[in-house]
Amino acid sequence: MVGLCWASLDAAYKHMSWHESFAPEVIVNTVFIGLDVQYTIWNDGVQPVGFHVASYVFSSLFLVELCLRLYVEGKDLYCGEDWMWGWLDTFIVFTALWDIVVDVWMAAQGTSESVADVSGLRAFRIIRITRIVKAVRLMRIFRFVMALRMLVSSIVNTLKSLFWALVLLALIVYVFGVVFAQATNDYLKDPETEMPEVYRDSLKVRFGTVLDSMLSLFMSITDGISYVELLMPVSYMSSVWVFVFLFYVSFTYFAVLNVVTGVFCHSAIESAQNDHAAVVQNILENKETHMRKLRQLFTKFNADGNAELEATITFPMFEEKIGTEAVREYFESLSLDVWDAWSFFKLLDLDEGGAVSVDEFLMGCLRFRGPARAMDVGKLLRDQTWLMKAQSRFQAHAEVELRDLKTQLNLIVDALQRDASGVLTPRSLSSTQSDGYNGSVCLAVPE
Repeated sequence: MVGLCWASLDAAYKHMSWHESFAPEVIVNTVFIGLDVQYTIWNDGVQPVGFHVASYVFSSLFLVELCLRLYVEGKDLYCGEDWMWGWLDTFIVFTALWDIVVDVWMAAQGTSESVADVSGLRAFRIIRITRIVKAVRLMRIFRFVMALRMLVSSIVNTLKSLFWALVLLALIVYVFGVVFAQATNDYLKDPETEMPEVYRDSLKVRFGTVLDSMLSLFMSITDGISYVELLMPVSYMSSVWVFVFLFYVSFTYFAVLNVVTGVFCHSAIESAQNDHAAVVQNILENKETHMRKLRQLFTKFNADGNAELEATITFPMFEEKIGTEAVREYFESLSLDVWDAWSFFKLLDLDEGGAVSVDEFLMGCLRFRGPARAMDVGKLLRDQTWLMKAQSRFQAHAEVELRDLKTQLNLIVDALQRDASGVLTPRSLSSTQSDGYNGSVCLAVPE
């Protein structure tokens, strides 16, 4: 009985839109968390019982879903393609369970006050962190919304590029920071220097130390402060340092940051292309869109209203409408240049029945769209190799058969000549014996 129940759950998980059915729960839970936090702020940390009950219900549902996924997917939940989402869901469920344990422990201690009333205890600092971690549960919604999932996946896959970009930017800022810090301190220590006290203080604050210099240079290229505020005090030092500062701003802003942006965009595009779920959904959506457009496009072909012809396209129909603007726009959207209607239609009509279905027509258009792919080239090479081998075998077989036929014809000709002359010459006899002729040709030998 238990095995049958688990088998039913397994079948339901695999054959139903299980993840989509949990999407409303995640969305409601997301809204509930925001309301819970806001209500707590308005009421000095006091929560009604209904909020606790709702939180326990959501936590129980999340736990049931995780257990079911763990039973069905097994280790693939943590080692498969979506391992990050599996670990995230597990972390979220454990934080929810920890929240329940904390509430039960507080109830067992007989305390009904808010966490703020016992903030002196070190243990309740962990409780505060648990309340904050509750916001992490909002990330569950990313797994159910494909657009958000793609964005999150792209951001995660750009973290490696982000790290090395920050390292490169830090090295550049460090080099220029050391240069400006050294130049500023040398200039300020010179007793002969004369400059307004405001700019002198600005140099001390902005470039007095290496760290201050690095922070100022970093803020100047990230809109933290205007680089004019740094350029004015630097201009009192020397025009050379003005040139160095402008070179730093131009180099980092136009070269480094633009290259980093390009690397991020490239990583994000690769991430979107490698996301299996996103690619599959995109293919299905494109196929469904083209199917709908094609059906709408060719409904006008069935002018007689024949239901049997609605799902098929004949060559006269295709040839009649190939020159219309709607048909040509559709083919251009598929990157197809149909210059010969007859040849193109014969490529689609594989059974040579003179008609193709709408689905066959669409799949053929999708197959012939764009440049040749590696799979198409490989299939063509395989078919060509097979044809060459088959032709070689046929040629060898034909040569053997032709030689046998030639031998038989020579024997028949010799036999007919002997029959006509009535004489069996020694040459013909020896030829017959040597060729192994065992035919049933009647020879007329004179007595």
